[in-house]
Amino acid sequence: MHRGIALLSFLAALELGCAHHVRPAPQPTAAPLESVRMGPTMTVRDLPPPVFKDPKRQDKIAAALPKIHDVVAKAVAADRLVGLAIGVVVDGKLVLGEGFGKLDSEAGGVIDTHTAFRIGSITKVFTGMTALRLWEEGKLDLDAPAAGVLPELNNLVYPSGDARPLTVRDILTHTAGLPRDPDLPVPAPAGGYTRDDVMHAIDGLSLVRAPGVGSEYSNLGFVLLGHIIAATTGQPFGLAIREAILQPLGMSETVWEAGDVAPAQLTSGHVVVDGTLKALKPRAHNALSAAGGLFSTVHDLARFVAFQLDAWPPRPDADGAPLARSTLREAQRLRAHRSFRARTTADEAADGGIEGGESGVGLPWSVSHGCEQAYVVGHNGAVDGFHATVRMLPNAGVGIIVLGNASWANTDQIAVDIQRVLDGAGALSGRAPQPLPELGEAASRVVDLFSQWDEPTFAKWAAHGWSNPASAAALGAKMRWLHERLGDCTLDKLKRPTSAWSGVFGLKCELGEAELTLGLTSAQTPKIDSIELEWQKGEPATELHAAAVAAAPLLTAFDPAAFEALFSPGFARTRLERALADVKFEHGVCTLDKPLEVRGPREAVYALKCEKGTAKLGVTLDRGAPARIVGFNVASTGALPTCR
Repeated sequence: MHRGIALLSFLAALELGCAHHVRPAPQPTAAPLESVRMGPTMTVRDLPPPVFKDPKRQDKIAAALPKIHDVVAKAVAADRLVGLAIGVVVDGKLVLGEGFGKLDSEAGGVIDTHTAFRIGSITKVFTGMTALRLWEEGKLDLDAPAAGVLPELNNLVYPSGDARPLTVRDILTHTAGLPRDPDLPVPAPAGGYTRDDVMHAIDGLSLVRAPGVGSEYSNLGFVLLGHIIAATTGQPFGLAIREAILQPLGMSETVWEAGDVAPAQLTSGHVVVDGTLKALKPRAHNALSAAGGLFSTVHDLARFVAFQLDAWPPRPDADGAPLARSTLREAQRLRAHRSFRARTTADEAADGGIEGGESGVGLPWSVSHGCEQAYVVGHNGAVDGFHATVRMLPNAGVGIIVLGNASWANTDQIAVDIQRVLDGAGALSGRAPQPLPELGEAASRVVDLFSQWDEPTFAKWAAHGWSNPASAAALGAKMRWLHERLGDCTLDKLKRPTSAWSGVFGLKCELGEAELTLGLTSAQTPKIDSIELEWQKGEPATELHAAAVAAAPLLTAFDPAAFEALFSPGFARTRLERALADVKFEHGVCTLDKPLEVRGPREAVYALKCEKGTAKLGVTLDRGAPARIVGFNVASTGALPTCR
């Protein structure tokens, strides 16, 4: 997550002086909505949920915990942090919770998992979850004009006549076009900012862009969302958030006021002013707090993280409150793109690697897809001398919490360091799908048919496409050719499930080993949709092997004459040249090695010997006379770099 997107500062908003245009007309209050949980009855076929594929996963996580302590302790000492608390949540349990440093730079005090830190913009997630609960209950329409609930939004000025009114979903995804912060008097009034102060600040305020067009991180948006929640529920937003989310999760240590924390459990935020370390007095709960006002602890945030991660994977067991698992999954998916980046990094430059990825906003989680981890969900916060980070890896069932009481605490980086320790220990492996029983049954039927292949019999089990005479004849010819070389086979175990409907089975044959790759349709009665039988380390047909040997030199130097002679007229030369350039970039010079798989008389896969790494070459011939190449594909094998 980017540190900059979560800073809570209401002191730097720009004062826009553009001319006012006609404002959108007030929207009528919408009729009561129906709860989304009360929708039409769905027909359900419960698929077996994915399970973690590494049987030693828990042991690896346990073995990594001491190193996490060492890495965090080193960061605390190196950065001269006042205090820090961390938590690691795995499968709904806080497997590591620890405090470092002091509650206060002068008064001292011990930090533990019950120490309360202000969490800044992580508060936005709780505000967002409350809005989603109101949506689930049919009390708040995410896609209707938000002014229907909060009429003062009609006083905003839109940047173009074709703009649509902003919605709650726009606020949740930071795409409402609202500026970052409200322009409010400094210093704050003695009693804190009020609702009237906020509404006065948006009167005549211009949006920076039309709603739904782009991402603009906005504290103001979540300030207003708090007041939308208050208008919807008829109670203060702080109470509404507590009743909707905090109380159902048992988060009794998460509060709005410092005075609600026992003094022995309350830490001070710290800043450096002109070279002097200073402890700050926390500000009181006020009309801005929905954007960043909560105090919380590792103990409580672990409950919240466990609740969020429990949304994965989708499964048939009972759904719990306060939000449906499907809603949580929606909230954790990227809904609004923010940035894409790629750059060479110092620790990867020696290997020729890069880091990169896409980041954006969920509802309202920050979401990223990148090199180091394919899917990361989180949020950070910074306010009043505190820094906080929550980082979740839904595919691995792991959550990381880092809370600091110094303004310079790089809690994002510490969370990444903890993640890297777990990754280095092999503890972040994901889940593997479990196949439907019908997949194994289909594989067994295919293997039984293999010795005397019969197209009409197979057609009874297969999708309609296999009844096409040309497709049926081609498959039958491949199966009979492979049987002549493999002999009879027996079905071995499922080697690689790829979904509930597909997977790769091992075969034990009289003359060798093979793999059967099957995919089923998702019909009520599944049928075979795709099938491939691969003879492991087999001998390619003479014509096919000759074509592979003749074409392999193109991997080193492209020869137009050889290309014209060997490849089908429908094979695009430019596509091949681009592919060969990629091979040279990634692997250097490659030469043909032994066969890895034979899939019939016209298709085989060869190993390649390359200067860098390992790769394989797939070659496919057409049925012409003479036969020509219609498939020529190079793929990397072995351990791949995280990004290429």
